[in-house]
Amino acid sequence: MRNIGDVLKFRRDGRIGIVRLIGEIDTAMREPLIVFFDDKLADGVDIFIVDLSEAEYVSSAIWGALITVLKHARERGGDILICGPKGQVLKVYKVMAFDKVFRTFNDVYEALKAVKGEG
Repeated sequence: MRNIGDVLKFRRDGRIGIVRLIGEIDTAMREPLIVFFDDKLADGVDIFIVDLSEAEYVSSAIWGALITVLKHARERGGDILICGPKGQVLKVYKVMAFDKVFRTFNDVYEALKAVKGEG
Protein backbone atom coordinates (compact mmCIF):
# COMPACT_ATOMS: atom_id res chain seq x y z
CA MET A 1 0.00 0.00 0.00
CA ARG A 2 1.30 3.43 -0.93
CA ASN A 3 1.53 6.32 1.46
CA ILE A 4 1.18 10.02 0.81
CA GLY A 5 4.96 10.46 0.54
CA ASP A 6 4.93 8.23 -2.56
CA VAL A 7 2.84 10.72 -4.55
CA LEU A 8 3.57 14.05 -2.88
CA LYS A 9 6.64 16.21 -2.36
CA PHE A 10 6.46 19.37 -0.25
CA ARG A 11 8.55 22.44 0.32
CA ARG A 12 7.76 25.61 2.18
CA ASP A 13 8.45 29.25 1.40
CA GLY A 14 7.16 31.18 4.41
CA ARG A 15 3.38 30.90 4.44
CA ILE A 16 3.40 29.33 0.97
CA GLY A 17 3.47 25.57 0.55
CA ILE A 18 4.54 24.07 -2.75
CA VAL A 19 3.01 20.64 -3.24
CA ARG A 20 4.16 18.51 -6.16
CA LEU A 21 1.85 15.60 -6.98
CA ILE A 22 3.57 12.75 -8.80
CA GLY A 23 2.26 9.86 -10.88
CA GLU A 24 -1.19 8.43 -10.30
CA ILE A 25 -3.08 10.03 -7.44
CA ASP A 26 -6.00 7.73 -6.86
CA THR A 27 -8.97 7.62 -4.51
CA ALA A 28 -6.99 5.88 -1.76
CA MET A 29 -4.99 9.11 -1.29
CA ARG A 30 -8.08 11.26 -0.58
CA GLU A 31 -8.09 11.18 3.22
CA PRO A 32 -4.29 11.25 3.63
CA LEU A 33 -4.19 14.25 1.29
CA ILE A 34 -6.81 16.18 3.28
CA VAL A 35 -4.99 15.38 6.55
CA PHE A 36 -1.68 16.49 5.01
CA PHE A 37 -3.08 19.85 3.88
CA ASP A 38 -4.95 20.43 7.15
CA ASP A 39 -1.74 19.74 9.11
CA LYS A 40 0.12 22.30 6.98
CA LEU A 41 -2.70 24.82 7.50
CA ALA A 42 -2.35 24.28 11.26
CA ASP A 43 1.40 24.93 10.89
CA GLY A 44 0.77 28.33 9.30
CA VAL A 45 0.82 27.53 5.60
CA ASP A 46 -2.25 29.14 4.08
CA ILE A 47 -1.39 29.39 0.40
CA PHE A 48 -0.69 26.23 -1.55
CA ILE A 49 0.72 25.94 -5.02
CA VAL A 50 -0.20 22.49 -6.30
CA ASP A 51 2.19 21.44 -9.07
CA LEU A 52 0.56 18.87 -11.36
CA SER A 53 3.33 18.81 -13.96
CA GLU A 54 4.32 15.26 -12.96
CA ALA A 55 0.81 13.95 -12.27
CA GLU A 56 -0.33 11.33 -14.76
CA TYR A 57 -3.79 10.76 -13.27
CA VAL A 58 -5.86 12.55 -10.63
CA SER A 59 -9.04 10.76 -9.50
CA SER A 60 -12.32 12.60 -9.05
CA ALA A 61 -12.03 11.95 -5.30
CA ILE A 62 -8.74 13.86 -5.25
CA TRP A 63 -10.30 16.78 -7.12
CA GLY A 64 -13.02 16.74 -4.46
CA ALA A 65 -10.37 16.69 -1.73
CA LEU A 66 -8.67 19.72 -3.28
CA ILE A 67 -12.01 21.56 -3.25
CA THR A 68 -12.39 20.68 0.44
CA VAL A 69 -8.88 21.92 1.18
CA LEU A 70 -9.56 25.08 -0.84
CA LYS A 71 -12.50 25.82 1.45
CA HIS A 72 -10.33 25.23 4.53
CA ALA A 73 -7.60 27.50 3.15
CA ARG A 74 -10.02 30.27 2.21
CA GLU A 75 -11.53 30.16 5.71
CA ARG A 76 -8.06 31.20 6.89
CA GLY A 77 -7.59 33.84 4.21
CA GLY A 78 -5.53 31.51 2.03
CA ASP A 79 -5.87 29.90 -1.37
CA ILE A 80 -4.85 27.01 -3.60
CA LEU A 81 -3.25 27.68 -6.96
CA ILE A 82 -2.85 24.98 -9.58
CA CYS A 83 0.06 24.84 -11.98
CA GLY A 84 1.34 22.63 -14.75
CA PRO A 85 -1.55 20.29 -15.51
CA LYS A 86 -1.06 18.49 -18.80
CA GLY A 87 -2.36 15.59 -20.85
CA GLN A 88 -5.34 13.74 -19.39
CA VAL A 89 -5.09 15.69 -16.12
CA LEU A 90 -5.47 18.99 -18.01
CA LYS A 91 -8.33 17.61 -20.08
CA VAL A 92 -10.32 16.58 -16.98
CA TYR A 93 -9.38 19.86 -15.25
CA LYS A 94 -10.93 21.86 -18.09
CA VAL A 95 -13.93 19.59 -18.74
CA MET A 96 -14.87 19.72 -15.05
CA ALA A 97 -14.34 23.53 -15.09
CA PHE A 98 -11.81 23.47 -12.27
CA ASP A 99 -10.06 26.29 -14.14
CA LYS A 100 -13.02 28.42 -12.99
CA VAL A 101 -12.48 27.38 -9.36
CA PHE A 102 -8.69 27.53 -9.01
CA ARG A 103 -6.27 30.14 -10.31
CA THR A 104 -4.12 28.31 -12.85
CA PHE A 105 -0.52 28.91 -13.88
CA ASN A 106 1.94 27.32 -16.30
CA ASP A 107 4.54 26.53 -13.64
CA VAL A 108 5.53 27.01 -10.00
CA TYR A 109 7.69 30.04 -10.76
CA GLU A 110 4.76 31.87 -12.39
CA ALA A 111 2.46 30.99 -9.47
CA LEU A 112 5.03 32.15 -6.91
CA LYS A 113 5.41 35.47 -8.70
CA ALA A 114 1.63 35.96 -8.62
CA VAL A 115 1.39 35.11 -4.92
CA LYS A 116 4.27 37.40 -4.00
CA GLY A 117 2.79 40.23 -6.07
CA GLU A 118 5.54 40.19 -8.66
CA GLY A 119 3.43 39.23 -11.62
